[in-house]
Amino acid sequence: MAEKSNSSYLDTLSNAFNAVKAWRVATFALTGVVAILAYALIYQARNTPVLVIPHNFATEGGRMQVAVNGELRGTSAEYMANLALSDLGLILNFTPDNVISQHQRFLNRVTEDLYGTQRESLLAQADEYKRRAMTQSFFPEDVKVSSKADKVEVTGTQIRWLGGKELLRNRVTYVVSYKIYKGYAHVVDLRQKSQIEK
Repeated sequence: MAEKSNSSYLDTLSNAFNAVKAWRVATFALTGVVAILAYALIYQARNTPVLVIPHNFATEGGRMQVAVNGELRGTSAEYMANLALSDLGLILNFTPDNVISQHQRFLNRVTEDLYGTQRESLLAQADEYKRRAMTQSFFPEDVKVSSKADKVEVTGTQIRWLGGKELLRNRVTYVVSYKIYKGYAHVVDLRQKSQIEK
């Protein structure tokens, strides 16, 4: 009888150890599945194309074609024109109160290379405009999109005020160049047309 209860006790003990092993294996397997799913979710979030829709498009409505093939070719000219107007508005329209944030928002729209080369000079320029209490506005009149949809030429009147007094009024043409980076269009270059022709 003592042997029977002893073997029953050993069987129970063995079953308990097997149950612990089974739970341990199940826990490791579940942890592995969760890690793989988390990695897949992060990978998908980083590689999902993001489209920047300018404000005036949202208010006007209508349809625009946007290519999702990683190229600008095939993207609606109207979309590229609105995107360029939006980007130019960030850097060309400001008051002393918002000049720094406007320049920082524009820097968020540029490629890494342009960000690295222009960040310091643009922020220094913004500080100077704020210090001098300068206000500027750009009034676009004509927009042309290249056939490849990678360049947008915007002509308009740029007016700058210093303390409420008009300091500058001239007609200028800006050319904004775009490149697809991480799924959406980034500004790769922004120049006045006179600077390009030289």
